[in-house]
Amino acid sequence: MGDSVPRVAVDPGYQLAISEVPDGVSVAIRGRVAIANVQRLRNELTEITGRHKRMLLDLSEVTYFDSGGGALLLQLRQALAARGARLEVAGSTPDIEGLLQLFDDDALLRPRPAPPVRGNPIERLGATALDWRADAGEMVRFVGEMVIGLLQALRHPTQIRWADTWDYMARSGQDALPIVALISFLMGLITAFQAAVQLQQFGADIYVANLVGLSITRELGPLMTAIIAAGRSGAAFAAEIGTMKVSEEVDALAAMGLDRTRFLVTPKLIALVVMLPCLTLFADLVGILGGLFVANLGLDIPSQVYFRQMALYMTFDDIQVGLIKSVVFAILIALVGCLRGFQASGGAESVGRITTSAIVSGIFSIIVADAIFTVLFYEW
Repeated sequence: MGDSVPRVAVDPGYQLAISEVPDGVSVAIRGRVAIANVQRLRNELTEITGRHKRMLLDLSEVTYFDSGGGALLLQLRQALAARGARLEVAGSTPDIEGLLQLFDDDALLRPRPAPPVRGNPIERLGATALDWRADAGEMVRFVGEMVIGLLQALRHPTQIRWADTWDYMARSGQDALPIVALISFLMGLITAFQAAVQLQQFGADIYVANLVGLSITRELGPLMTAIIAAGRSGAAFAAEIGTMKVSEEVDALAAMGLDRTRFLVTPKLIALVVMLPCLTLFADLVGILGGLFVANLGLDIPSQVYFRQMALYMTFDDIQVGLIKSVVFAILIALVGCLRGFQASGGAESVGRITTSAIVSGIFSIIVADAIFTVLFYEW
């Protein structure tokens, strides 16, 4: 066997002076308390504490104290509190006191909430159903509140905050024109391309104009515009009201006796109901031009023939259907966005969560409403 390597004692950088006190033990630390030696120091202090109900720490002769020392004190205090003991700092230095003030020990010592217990699928399904039921009830109450606010606005139009209404109209209408134009043009172009692939097999290229016109005005125009509005305006409404709710500005309005619907909801609703149909008409025009682009360059159909064919098979009712949908979509977007904003609670994390929920719920409501409209117009 070879020679064994001798072990060299490593200086931990600190010294401990231990003494007994009533109901506990006192430990005076001299030297350095740093991240490098804090784990060893913690183990020694835990062993020294033993069954004592009280530990006094004297840090007045500590020459170096960093964040590792602060973490040591918090962990030691938490471990002692778990078994009914307590930690007291008997002496310290101004530098150590300044560093310890940066730690929120009360928050760290607060007991952590137990993780949610995942039940069986039936229990989770029942809990989800109850959540949906509560959310539906809250939405019904908010709809009633919104209807009352609109009736009061119609009776007293001078009480509407028109300055905010114009601002919301510019933000939800004018600022959305570029993205609406881009999406609508691409939708018209894609629809024309897909239709041409099938219609060219039968020599019916001219009917691309019919398909583009009907699909854009009745379905794609209002639907895509509403989805864009849900992602822009609905999320903005939820984030704005949610931030006000978290900062207690909504509670301040209620304390002053002011109606939150008239101040926060009515201007947004009026702006979106007015601007979404205008955006839908703009989307219809740009989408038809996207189809014209394909008809001119890909199918050699002149513009006059394209528009004449479209005029032969399209009526104002097709455009009217899209406008009716857009009004309903606007109401749904404003309703969901404002409701989710009022549901915010807590801090910034809650605002982010309700903003995401506003977008998802708004798009889901739009799709459901569009499906209902499709069935109703088909029956009529």
